[in-house]
Amino acid sequence: MSSSRLLPITIDAHAPLPITVQVSEQIKLLIAIEYLRPGDSLPTVIQLAEYLNINHNTIALVYSELIETGYLIAKRGRGTFVAESELVQKSISRDSLYKVLEQAFLIATQMGLNPFDFGLTAYAVAVSSNERKQVAPLKLVFVESVQSEADIYFQSLQSEISHPLSLLYLEDLQTAQSRALREFYASNLVITPAQYAYNVIQIAAPKHEVIGVNYEPDIHLITQISTLNRGCQVLLVGQKMAESKKMKQMLEKSGIYHLNLQSVDIESIHQDSQFFKHIDMICASQSVFDYMREISPNPEKVVNFSFIINRASLSVLKTRLVAVQMKN
Repeated sequence: MSSSRLLPITIDAHAPLPITVQVSEQIKLLIAIEYLRPGDSLPTVIQLAEYLNINHNTIALVYSELIETGYLIAKRGRGTFVAESELVQKSISRDSLYKVLEQAFLIATQMGLNPFDFGLTAYAVAVSSNERKQVAPLKLVFVESVQSEADIYFQSLQSEISHPLSLLYLEDLQTAQSRALREFYASNLVITPAQYAYNVIQIAAPKHEVIGVNYEPDIHLITQISTLNRGCQVLLVGQKMAESKKMKQMLEKSGIYHLNLQSVDIESIHQDSQFFKHIDMICASQSVFDYMREISPNPEKVVNFSFIINRASLSVLKTRLVAVQMKN
């Protein structure tokens, strides 16, 4: 991001909030909604002060406070940048909360409230709600099909949400395993990979909401595999064939069609070492990555099939979590 790029910040000279607070909070919001991303540069103090038509000492104070708290970082001779800090990551993880507040403000404006009145009302509601009760964590379950890969997808999801998450298997639900069904029906929300959503919905009672999430290869894997020449042979290895096929689906959804992708499970590798011949790259799931590195004649060709939750899926999930929490 160019340092000359100006920020969509609005100053209200008649608002009871100090201008420093107005600027500071809007910069924090721009970071939370990822308009500003870690590593992005901000306008210089003079550029932003002239653009907002305020004293440059005010902007200097805002930058100084945001640097001290961990939102920004100053690099001598280069400028001011969004920090790659834990605080920034936590702020970004709350993007669904900002979406809910934005929707609430749109409703408030239709009722004639101005931004200051809305802020006071939101504060009053928050204080009143806190006095009445503490918010109880939601009971969430994650339904996976293949046990060998479940821990990987489960851990990936758990790292993104703050609520306790229980792991169940689709097979146990379909065979009416009593413990699994009890936990399933006691949950506030059911989460599952998108390809299993239809099956899970058939089991869920009408009162139980099911959210399907999509997973995709992370950008480092996509970049690495995209450098291969057209027609190269890529072996996709998982603990089970279902896992390997899911890896292939993820790559194809990401636009990888110029390679010959072959899905195999670890048992097939044991039975036929010919799989290693004429292979340009081996993408191994996390569950078999170390083992494939050990047995491969060319361990440098073995890469870990790392993935992330699709950003759109994650945004929908976090927004629904906030909505369900508010309803409860």
